[in-house]
Amino acid sequence: MSKKIDERIPREAGRGALPDYPAIKTPWDRLISYHETVHFCTRLGAIMGAGYLEALRILVPDYEKRCEVMCKLKYQEMYAIFSSPMGPKIGPEKLHVHPFCAGNFTGSLNGDSGDERYLMPGRVQDFGTHRVEKELDECPWEICGSEICRATTSSLQGVMDGYQAHLKKGPRVELNMVEAKACGDRHCRIVGEDRQKFPMPERPMWDCFGPIATYDMVKDTEEAYCVSESMIFREESDYRYTSGTCFEEGPETALGGCARATAVMYVIPALKQFISDGTVTEEFTLHVLRCVFEAMGKAAFADAYTKAGLKNWMAVPEGINDGRLMGGYIETVLSALLIPYEVEAFNSSEVIYLIDRDKLLNRQPEAIVVQPYLALWNGQVKTLLNAQWAVWEEGEGAPAEKLRLKIAKKIDKFC
Repeated sequence: MSKKIDERIPREAGRGALPDYPAIKTPWDRLISYHETVHFCTRLGAIMGAGYLEALRILVPDYEKRCEVMCKLKYQEMYAIFSSPMGPKIGPEKLHVHPFCAGNFTGSLNGDSGDERYLMPGRVQDFGTHRVEKELDECPWEICGSEICRATTSSLQGVMDGYQAHLKKGPRVELNMVEAKACGDRHCRIVGEDRQKFPMPERPMWDCFGPIATYDMVKDTEEAYCVSESMIFREESDYRYTSGTCFEEGPETALGGCARATAVMYVIPALKQFISDGTVTEEFTLHVLRCVFEAMGKAAFADAYTKAGLKNWMAVPEGINDGRLMGGYIETVLSALLIPYEVEAFNSSEVIYLIDRDKLLNRQPEAIVVQPYLALWNGQVKTLLNAQWAVWEEGEGAPAEKLRLKIAKKIDKFC
């Protein structure tokens, strides 16, 4: 085997000769626009989140137990961040909370800006001291499952309560996601109510799908008036998100957010907790993750039209049906996720990458992140090419800060 890189036009070729165009590039010179990349990245995060959640469902069959831990951990994490000394800088000050505002409802500004950044467009239907309501028309994470809906609601509750830790005044609203697209509803709808003004029986944090006291105040938007793109990608809003308090963001904020904040981040903490408290072992957790993600990978390109579609999308030349095809797809994924990599070999016999380990891990445990990626890609190459091909980590001689990923033919009698 030769670590040869076949001729390919460098990614930086022609820089400065033409106006810059925000895009990522496949090995075959096909540009994927920023807009398309953000959508690809967001859906990829949802797919990974769905895989992790399915693994958690196998490991911990009890729905309530899963939700209780997921919701508690995300609430605690977000409350710790937004109640900390840096909380005002990333919360009330950044989002222009008015001095006269009182109550944790102000934290819903964080949720609204995040929704638009993560391609979950909709509208604020109510924003007041005693009640808030937000309606979403699209949610790329809808394929994940209802546990994620509950955890995101608890996460935002942590943000809002963190705001109030600094404001130190006004009532607290309790959030409920009374509609969720993951559950089959037309919209996602989150409603916060001041329990002093709108009393309801107490419920555990994970049980945040309602009922609520103010159903008669819900404002439902007809489908004809719904939107499919965030404000940052709509002409009518001048391609900018603008909040009711005049906080603004442009489309340039979307990719970084979508690449690093995904549905996965709501599941991994729970996996860590269940390993830590002895509910499951790390060994069995990694085994289940490998099985789930390898099966997901094999399903991805099981039908011939999916392979043809991928080749067309990446502008792959006729005749390339080897590891370079899988490598090109992995390069596209890494580029969309803003993960730096180096090409060590790229030819018909083998493809080898050195991938920035820290960026890939995104502050999460190594085995719980690396195992699913390797399993997913190894499953994908089986149907994108055939079972002679494999994807694996080749650690010998690799720098500690890099993950050496190899794509080549491999015989494995225990695969």
